Amino acid sequence: MKETLLRRIKLLLALMIIVNVTQAQKIKDVKIGGALRFNYRYKDWDENNKDVGGDAVLDVFRLNAKARYEKLYLDAEYRFYPSEFGGGMLHHGFIGYNFNDNSHLELGVHQVPFGIQPFASHSWFFNLPYYVGLEDDYDTGLKYVFDTNKWNFAFAFYKNAEGGRSWTTFSNGSEGNAVDLARYSYDLAGDNEENGQFNFRVARKFNNQEIGFSAQLARYRNHVKDKNHHYNAFALHYHGRFLKDERLDVKFELTRYDYKGTDNDLIKMAAYNYTYDIASEASIICGGIAYTIPVEWGPIESVQVYDNYNYMKKGNSQFNDTQMNVLGMMVKAGPIYTYIDYASGKNQDWLGPWGAFGDSASEYGFGRGAANPEWHSWFNVNVGYYF
Repeated sequence: MKETLLRRIKLLLALMIIVNVTQAQKIKDVKIGGALRFNYRYKDWDENNKDVGGDAVLDVFRLNAKARYEKLYLDAEYRFYPSEFGGGMLHHGFIGYNFNDNSHLELGVHQVPFGIQPFASHSWFFNLPYYVGLEDDYDTGLKYVFDTNKWNFAFAFYKNAEGGRSWTTFSNGSEGNAVDLARYSYDLAGDNEENGQFNFRVARKFNNQEIGFSAQLARYRNHVKDKNHHYNAFALHYHGRFLKDERLDVKFELTRYDYKGTDNDLIKMAAYNYTYDIASEASIICGGIAYTIPVEWGPIESVQVYDNYNYMKKGNSQFNDTQMNVLGMMVKAGPIYTYIDYASGKNQDWLGPWGAFGDSASEYGFGRGAANPEWHSWFNVNVGYYF
């Protein structure tokens, strides 16, 4: 009896080993990577920051994992920010399936197909669409992509934003389970929560150029009113690469969004553990140009210089518009990438004494804004080792 049982156990273990070896042989291209990045920051409106000559802080430590099993693949990234900005959070994580060389399906937390992909900007700061949830946004859902030499089509449905949930107090004093503020990309927060979103993106490719159109049709749930409202966003976008080795890079994007059913023409957004109000309706125009210079300066391989300008026209005529400009360069030295940026803004919450980052909470830069704002600037050096 014991010998029979022992033989069965040995046979089971042998079969498990054979299956695991067979499966491991089918799994290809397993890659573990990540990055460690630091910032030096000097903010001209922040007296505490200026008094000490700016500060040097951890930006992020991140871990990446990729794997492929026949036509299935995995792609995930987890980030560790300072506790001030939310600590640990999932950047993206999804399971994909390649139907063929031109089409694939992704399930999980992945980048929303909207606007220029993957970024409408060149700098570390991104462009204004990022701060209203329309550049490098990640949500939870299903995406299908069809891509050829001439066309790119993307269709997606997202149930809700990325990140978890937390117990919170709403504006009427009631309490409930709402979205977690510690997340990477900007999405609705406060009384509101994204609750179903359709995305469509099409782009025509020609001569190292791409012109496209994006649409986002969605709804959100207001926990205080216990009611769903709708919102939409649309974008026209152009991306072109020119000259030898595509050294000249040009980007242009026109975006419009509209959140229906809001109070006071304001709606709350959140990421990195911070919240602020934005205008519930606005149009944003942004453009950027970059030129890459190949060099041989010791370990330095190239220097890319760029300038990105943004203007945000708000739907409420009583609100004050937002502007942003980033002049900078990106220096590549092997696995080390350094962004040196001089970012300036008017009524841009991250670039001045407005809203959650200043003394005038009634004048959120992306919301009502200040009537006669001055330009304020943030000089930033971001150094990252990518592995």
